[in-house]
Amino acid sequence: MSKQLRVLHICQRDEPATGGAVRVASEYVKRLPKYQVDAHCLFLYGSPGYFQSELGDKRTHYLGIHNSQDFLNFGRLSNFLGKFQPQIIHHHDGLLWSHLLTFFHPGVVKVAHAHLGAANGSLLSRTALAAELQRQSSDFLVCITENTRNSQIEQGKYLPNRTQVIYNGVDCARFYPPTVNEKAYARSQFGLPSNAVVVGFVGRLHCQMKGTDDFLKAIALLPSNFWALVVGSGPDADYLKQLAARLGIAERVVFAGTLEKPTTAYHSMDVFCLTSHCEPFGLVVAEAMACQVPVVGFACAGGVNELLSPETGCVILNRDLEAMAKAVIEAVKYPECWHQRQTNAESLLKQNHNWEKNASSLAHLYKKLLKSTTDI
Repeated sequence: MSKQLRVLHICQRDEPATGGAVRVASEYVKRLPKYQVDAHCLFLYGSPGYFQSELGDKRTHYLGIHNSQDFLNFGRLSNFLGKFQPQIIHHHDGLLWSHLLTFFHPGVVKVAHAHLGAANGSLLSRTALAAELQRQSSDFLVCITENTRNSQIEQGKYLPNRTQVIYNGVDCARFYPPTVNEKAYARSQFGLPSNAVVVGFVGRLHCQMKGTDDFLKAIALLPSNFWALVVGSGPDADYLKQLAARLGIAERVVFAGTLEKPTTAYHSMDVFCLTSHCEPFGLVVAEAMACQVPVVGFACAGGVNELLSPETGCVILNRDLEAMAKAVIEAVKYPECWHQRQTNAESLLKQNHNWEKNASSLAHLYKKLLKSTTDI
């Protein structure tokens, strides 16, 4: 057996609520050892949490830094790297200070993971300066969609040959179509009536980003037997509960909070709605599709249109709430119209969003990058 590469994935916190980047890192850390990659996850801030239970003590490490203001303890990162001796450092969050500290480790390949497109702004802005420093401190950029890659090349000034798209995946062993009994059980967990039509939202409760207020407004346009299941937490949680009351739908909206294992939520749903204003990838869309839940979504900026299209779901133009409500009703009333879309979605998930396939691609990239470095 060939010697394993030693790779360190760096994330902010061991908390699912911090966003999809930590989930992506954990999925790779779980799978990369199959491909001769000794992968570990380092959390800069906070203490052990959910992902330690998922990855185990031996593959998770913690610096215990409080936050980005705790700069007196930033040196813990350099000390850890000196002991760990990684061959490759893979950044999953755009924290400038951690990028800059890893820059001073010659011979170590630095990979950045772009979950977002390049930030717009003046060439002299603080954001542009931070992006430039991150680019200079990275040897290669992995992008989660073609949309993200194009943005990072055009606005972020990355060289095309130093970028590659490796899509986020969906774990089809965790997210799968429910049986009749599983669906009934799932609904009972949230107190949803067995005869209701359940329309779901999963994501951060932040109206400006995720359009959760528009989700509730669309629910208000539906008949009274249509219930809403809202999964997630965020700064607008209280406002959304008040909005549901003002819209007269509070009695048929269930706020479930953040779920570490959201499969049960998808199993409860008859339709999933995407109401984001911008969605770089849309992991929740992939999860809903894997559970064979029809996805109705607003057309929005970002790479989600590489996943959600008229071939795999229903796309509503111009954020038309009445059109969304109508599409939700039709998805329930005419399920036969969704068979081909669900078949197309299943094929797309297998082709682009298979974690095992993508972990293999990432391992191949690591070995290629390391070889090109040692050949110099």
